Amino acid sequence: MIELSKEDKLYLQIMDDLHNFWQPHSGQLDVGRPLIEGKVSTLFVQCGRKWGKTDFAIYLLWRHALLNPGSTCYYITPELSHGREIIWHNSRLTQFARERDDVGRIVPGGKEPLKKYIKHVSNVDSRITCKNGSTIKIVGSENWAAANGLTPDFCVYDEFKVFHTQFHNEMNPNRIVRKAPLVIIGTPPKSGDRNADQYMEFADECISRDDCHHITASSYDNPFTPVEEVDREIEKLRARGEEDVVQREYYGKIVVGGKRAIFPMFTEQLIEDHNVLLQQIKRDAKKMEWFCVADPGSTTCFAVLFGCIHPYTKKLYIVDEIYEKNQENTSVRRIYPRIKAKMEELSPYSDIEDDWTKVYDEAAAWFSTELLNQYNIYFLPTSKHLHKKDHGLSLIKDQMIHNLVTISSRCTNLKWEIERYVKNDKGDVPKKDDHLIDCYRYLNAAANYNMLEVIEIITKESDNRRGYSLEEDLMSYQKENDWTFNVLDWED
Repeated sequence: MIELSKEDKLYLQIMDDLHNFWQPHSGQLDVGRPLIEGKVSTLFVQCGRKWGKTDFAIYLLWRHALLNPGSTCYYITPELSHGREIIWHNSRLTQFARERDDVGRIVPGGKEPLKKYIKHVSNVDSRITCKNGSTIKIVGSENWAAANGLTPDFCVYDEFKVFHTQFHNEMNPNRIVRKAPLVIIGTPPKSGDRNADQYMEFADECISRDDCHHITASSYDNPFTPVEEVDREIEKLRARGEEDVVQREYYGKIVVGGKRAIFPMFTEQLIEDHNVLLQQIKRDAKKMEWFCVADPGSTTCFAVLFGCIHPYTKKLYIVDEIYEKNQENTSVRRIYPRIKAKMEELSPYSDIEDDWTKVYDEAAAWFSTELLNQYNIYFLPTSKHLHKKDHGLSLIKDQMIHNLVTISSRCTNLKWEIERYVKNDKGDVPKKDDHLIDCYRYLNAAANYNMLEVIEIITKESDNRRGYSLEEDLMSYQKENDWTFNVLDWED
């Protein structure tokens, strides 16, 4: 018989004490395993309500504190008062894994397996000090200035969507230096949440990194979820037309925009694989009207959009983009060679000087001046005073609705801007994260794009087709040119 070491015995005892009256459900086991096994350092869980996020977070904190002597562990919430309310005042943290009855209520005078590990509990600073030197403390993100001095060994971010943005910026360098695991857990944000942008950027980063585990977990992944109660709530929300709330709050999905989305008609169907798109336009590439539109920004973002319009069908193809946020690369000498290379790649048989309409935001006069001086290339300024922003956005919506635009899969930043373009609480159109959307508007303006031209094309075609009704003609034209047009949208 193998004699267990002292360390092995302690490990088994801790695991028994943690699991005696509380065990992770099957959904939590699947989520936590990569972190527990040391395969990743960051666990990002977008979960629906009633998934069990708080107890799971507390379990991970206790597990790390007890198995790693001398660890400094933090449970971080949007505000300290929030954290104290949900896990401190009700003893949810201090009496975790205590004996409970069949419906989950603490048994008065029942067993407290973790009590023997606790040295001191401080109500003053919401801190548990363990006998092995580890601590578990609640911190509020509103005190972001203090985050710079924290030395974490394990962190939990609860409801990261409404954190004070600066907190993570201050905390993360310290966490990285100590290689401290990070668990982000909670429902995803809605448009307008205080930390929505940082949340989604970090979520996207975690999806792409090998040392992170990102997962979406629904309320139904918890086998103990009161299904009938959740079903009733979902039914009420759907009856009010709030599907975005359903997806976000119960299925843990990021739903950008919701009722305030400026482009709710945008779908993945408008995105085409880049190589497939090039094949679609290859036959008529020489006939196309080619556009290169720049929104120069030397301190924020230098955005460029490349597109072409079929002169007959008026179908717009947005084929590529540049989205440079590194200020070192936004000078004319750095950026123009990249612009030129894109134009040569996308339309290799065209002449950059004669066959491309090149436009820039008139507010960036420095760009045109330096470009002319250094490369002897002229870009036309926009005429924003002649084109109202609302009209430009409305035209983009029409193109999307009627399938008159196809966007290359390369245009990931344009897609990102469109999906996150939402009105604020006052119903105003935002002036942020819209660099490529502005380029899109400028392209349409430079092309003098007008939906009435599309209507005239269809009408002319219908006149030339005898024996067809107008609806039959539209259906035929739609099939031939792979786009849709609803006669009800303009017949009045």
